Amino acid sequence: MTPDRPSAPSPTSRPLILGSTSRYRHELLSRLKLPFEAVAPNVDETPRSGENPTDLAVRLALAKAREVAARHPQAVVIGSDQVADLRGEPLGKPGTHERAVVQLKRLRGETVVFQTALAVVCAATGFEQCDIASVRVVFRKLSDAEIERYLRA
Repeated sequence: MTPDRPSAPSPTSRPLILGSTSRYRHELLSRLKLPFEAVAPNVDETPRSGENPTDLAVRLALAKAREVAARHPQAVVIGSDQVADLRGEPLGKPGTHERAVVQLKRLRGETVVFQTALAVVCAATGFEQCDIASVRVVFRKLSDAEIERYLRA
């Protein structure tokens, strides 16, 4: 052991922040039994003209992590985003019951790829990494009544 050389910080010496307001992501990270804080990122999630769903998910995950890391530079920040991809078109969250009905009718029998990006950023160290996973989902051909029951549940 050399007294002149400082020891490397332990992996738990930096605060961990989830850059998200998603209850689902909060619950997932809680399963690891690590202490963390959730901080809302201030990021415009509007897709850019011609932006494909994979690029959109990666850009938003990184933007969320970077934005929160800028406010908490000593922390390790996790940002994530998921984009539904219907034949190359990003589908946004419907937001209202009426738009959800329209969207689910459009998705009947369709295959949608959910592009999920996860980014980890630490401003103090300059660390930045992002990865993406894709999951294909085939939607059943639901009747209008089934769609309505699903949304009401």
